[in-house]
Amino acid sequence: MEQEEFLNHEPDGNHEFDENEQGISRDAAHRFDYALRLNEDRENYENQARLVDYGTNWFPICGVSAVCFPEQQLPMKFHDDEREIYDRLVESARANGFVVLFPLDIEECNALPYIATLSKVVQSNPQTLSMELMGVNRCKVIAYNLERGEAQIQLLPEVEVPSILSQYVPRYVKNSSIHKQRELAYRITGYPFHILREITTNHVEECCRELDGMIGSDAVIAAKNRGLVYFSYFVAQQIFSNRKTEYSLLKESSANSRLAAALKYCKVSIGKCSNCNTPIFRNEHIMRLPDQTMTHVNAHGYVHKITLLSEVMNYVRASPPSYDFTWFPDYAWIIIECSNCDQHIGWEYISMIREPPRFFGIQREGIKFQNDEEHENGSPEESTNSQAIFEELSEGEDELSE
Repeated sequence: MEQEEFLNHEPDGNHEFDENEQGISRDAAHRFDYALRLNEDRENYENQARLVDYGTNWFPICGVSAVCFPEQQLPMKFHDDEREIYDRLVESARANGFVVLFPLDIEECNALPYIATLSKVVQSNPQTLSMELMGVNRCKVIAYNLERGEAQIQLLPEVEVPSILSQYVPRYVKNSSIHKQRELAYRITGYPFHILREITTNHVEECCRELDGMIGSDAVIAAKNRGLVYFSYFVAQQIFSNRKTEYSLLKESSANSRLAAALKYCKVSIGKCSNCNTPIFRNEHIMRLPDQTMTHVNAHGYVHKITLLSEVMNYVRASPPSYDFTWFPDYAWIIIECSNCDQHIGWEYISMIREPPRFFGIQREGIKFQNDEEHENGSPEESTNSQAIFEELSEGEDELSE
């Protein structure tokens, strides 16, 4: 089948692909399966760096095409002309040090100060200039040293509203019942701690219900059991939205407000082309694979956050299938575009030996989700009031910690 004929072929899901017919390369050395997982020539780091206090420190800084949350793994790949940056980050890893990561395409990061993520390198490969990092803590970038490629940062505390109750009650009631402490804190501050606790509990339960079908109950329960701060970042990584919204969640000053803000982005009824608003998929088509990851880096170093789907609509194929640098072993990928405006929206994946034989990976930046439109149009949100309360209370906690 010629390439032109292939691209015009109606994607009915039943067509069998012949590798010899398409001339597909299956060189295993070309696989780039989520940050070096299949590459044996890598350097691993037992990075024992620890955060001691919330003072200021200087660390290497690097811009990335993604938002990195604490506890999130982020793959990176550098070009040959970026060898100096790569070496600087590896040097930090070998010295048990940290790296500051910030999203390149967020306008707020063009002026000081701004919020970023303190991270550490987990492993790297000098042959392919690849590495994998792990987010550690939120921080505020307050100064640059361009000559050394470093930034001065201030660590930001992780605030959980129910856990800061003790900051608002006198010492003489520290040994009283938790109910009495909450009641007294309410009289002093005007904030109903017992109600806020119930609001957060409801948010957690609702997030669990929304995410269970998408990523599996085992992963959701495991994240929930690690505490509210970790769970808020876990939910923020799963949302259906763009990098601008993800960055707004990174900036949230408390786990409670982050969870309240992220909740509505766990839900999506329809995804549309970000360029022309043509419908691309509905939420019933969202699927998951065993041990899947949502963040991937391509051979050119660009990081993509994708959503897996069993079906999409209004698309056309824009390339022949290829196994080069595939993110899913034994699956060939095909670039797909919006059938109305030719916007790149993601990839179709096909396999002759795996189940399912066909699925789609939609890149978040190529899609406008209905919840993004509601946010832009200023539609009312159920969580707005509770989120504002959490933000105001956590800001008061920031003042106390200074």
